[in-house]
Amino acid sequence: MSTELPYGPRRRAGGNVPAPDAPVMSLDWEHEGPLTVVSVRGEVDMSNAHLLVDLVAELAHRSAPRVVLDLSGVRFIDLHAVRALLEADRLLREAAGDLALRRPPRCVSRLLHLTATAHLFRVDEGPVPGDAPWAGPAASGDHGPPRRASGALSAPHSRMDAGRPPLPSGREVPA
Repeated sequence: MSTELPYGPRRRAGGNVPAPDAPVMSLDWEHEGPLTVVSVRGEVDMSNAHLLVDLVAELAHRSAPRVVLDLSGVRFIDLHAVRALLEADRLLREAAGDLALRRPPRCVSRLLHLTATAHLFRVDEGPVPGDAPWAGPAASGDHGPPRRASGALSAPHSRMDAGRPPLPSGREVPA
């Protein structure tokens, strides 16, 4: 009988038990005014895309939930992740809610364009770099910085890869 555990090659200091590898994907969420921002980091693939759908399903139980998926920390996605994004969008629309993608990296926007699904998602570019941190009174009951009324969720889809070179084939993907 082997004493090796399938956690990876690293070992904990001072022992023979292997340490687990870093998680492939992490999900964190916080409330920003009326929005719930879910930060997705790592790789979203067939082994974990269902976790994103499960989280959004829980968030969809709120009245008119508005969810922003911050994808800026995503390094890789596959078609299972695209399916998860579509399912998350469907769940929120059924609950009279809204979904937007925040700062999708090139790997995300490229796959969404290749699968002809980019036009289905709204893009939220997120806070403008250089914005001053909010330092309002904590006792006033206001629990966050004031949000712009201009609607961060209404940015056009074509901004997903504005200024990026065309795909290697030289063909432009229709928006």
